Amino acid sequence: MKRDVSWLGFLYAAVAVMIFSGCAGNQQGYQKAFNSQSALTQNQCGFKQPCDAVFKIVKQTLVQQGFTIESADFKSGMVKAVRDMQDKDNPDISYNIHASVDISDVAGSETNISLAASQQTILHRSTTTWWHLLWVLPIIPTGTEYQTLVIKEGNITEPAFYTDFFNNLKIAVTKYDIAVKAAAKVAAEKAEAERIKAEKAARLKAVAEAKIAAEKAEAARIEAEKANVTKLEAEKAEAALVAAEIAAKQKGAEETAKKAEADRITAEQAVEAKLVAENEANKVSVHKKKTKYKRTPTAQQAEK
Repeated sequence: MKRDVSWLGFLYAAVAVMIFSGCAGNQQGYQKAFNSQSALTQNQCGFKQPCDAVFKIVKQTLVQQGFTIESADFKSGMVKAVRDMQDKDNPDISYNIHASVDISDVAGSETNISLAASQQTILHRSTTTWWHLLWVLPIIPTGTEYQTLVIKEGNITEPAFYTDFFNNLKIAVTKYDIAVKAAAKVAAEKAEAERIKAEKAARLKAVAEAKIAAEKAEAARIEAEKANVTKLEAEKAEAALVAAEIAAKQKGAEETAKKAEADRITAEQAVEAKLVAENEANKVSVHKKKTKYKRTPTAQQAEK
């Protein structure tokens, strides 16, 4: 069993040697890197949206287009992404695309975007190794060898590449503006609904508080009326008590006067009776005296 290299491997090697030979013969080409003729065109675009919003939209656009974000630094405004893309017509060819996007705040809310990209065109080949009979005739396959060869690389200078990117970015920015307006509308509607709800709650609260205040005022009025009635009744009772006391005093005075009058009459009667008695006594005494001087001897003897 012996592994052999097919003629296609030699062809790859020859192509690589030709490419390197061509590069060696044109070593001074890089000196025109900053020449105006070699500058990229249509790789810049300005937007009126703020820088932070555009920075997010750029990342989203790259991801939606199949790029993998390698780095994203908002402070420097740089986004780097890479994509491996298969050729639609030739399955043996793929493209390795590197994109660098600069997002810069120009003035106020304006944002400027610059895009630069490079690509490698890669050729993929597979070679089957065989076991050869007598080192000549391939009889049995023993394995497969895979080879990749970069057949083209460099900056992408076609304006259509950059135009497609900015067209997709403009669509995303438009969607962002619509979403912002929709969110603002929803927020405004929510704020309006909350305002109406707050006003309704305030009105209901005011009505409830007014009702409570009215009920308290009515209760206070009723209590005041009750207190007034109680006060009037108390005053009436007090007046009745005073009147009763006055009447009692008047009655007592009348009774005292009557008693005094009765006592006076009784006293006068007693005095009169005493006088009468005294008069009677005097009469008796006088009579006795008269009788004494007129007594008979028999009477005097009897008295002795």
